[in-house]
Amino acid sequence: MRKIGIMLLMLLFVASCKPKVKLPEGAPAYLKTKDLIEKVKAESLPFETLVLEGKGRYQSGSSKQSFRFEMRIAKDSLIWVDLADPFLGLKVARGLISQEEVAYYNRLERNYQKGSSSEIAQKIGFRFDFQPLMSVLSASFLDWNQNWYQDYQPGVYQLVNYPLNADQIPPSPEYPLMTQSFSAKSYRPSSFRFQRPQEGQNLVIRLDSYQNFGEILFPAQMHFEYLEKSEIIIDLEITDLKRNESLSYPFRIPGNYEQL
Repeated sequence: MRKIGIMLLMLLFVASCKPKVKLPEGAPAYLKTKDLIEKVKAESLPFETLVLEGKGRYQSGSSKQSFRFEMRIAKDSLIWVDLADPFLGLKVARGLISQEEVAYYNRLERNYQKGSSSEIAQKIGFRFDFQPLMSVLSASFLDWNQNWYQDYQPGVYQLVNYPLNADQIPPSPEYPLMTQSFSAKSYRPSSFRFQRPQEGQNLVIRLDSYQNFGEILFPAQMHFEYLEKSEIIIDLEITDLKRNESLSYPFRIPGNYEQL
């Protein structure tokens, strides 16, 4: 009788340790959401500054443009972008993005824009927020003071900030519906999605082809698809990466440029 009692207790204990959710076929090993977030944060790239260099391509409808780029990123503070002609190397445009302001100027057309991210988004037809952009460009976990829930999917770990059942809390109206997916092996981000259904906006970002830049594991390709009234596609191929170097962020709008 004692043995039977012990066996029953052990079976009950084992049963209680199993996941309370039914995982879909091909889903990675079960992790509690809290544990998953801790692992993802632990594998996020630690940095104070980043420099990304490479080449890119922009497409919207029949309009296509290739470019070379350099990005200088100060963690949680500043994103500096410089664009150049892909063949001649001539400087074409420069931008500066912070929590408070977005500014850029076009050397070819001799004009500039400056204002809050929402003001610039209305003018250029591309909505973005600083913190998600920082997380995407640094291939890091996006916290953004959200409640994150695990959406079990084949092949990847996935977190969403919107309710999957009745006892979960929806995000505040000012935030988009967000999804971020992570490799089941490295716990590094593989994709992000930002949706504002009422405004018909959808932004999907893929981080592909992770490789070692020196000792730093980082995606060699970033793919952006933004859909509202029309579709905008941006592809970035990263060829060089530097971390924690002392950087400058030169930015001066010439006085004879026209404000748009």
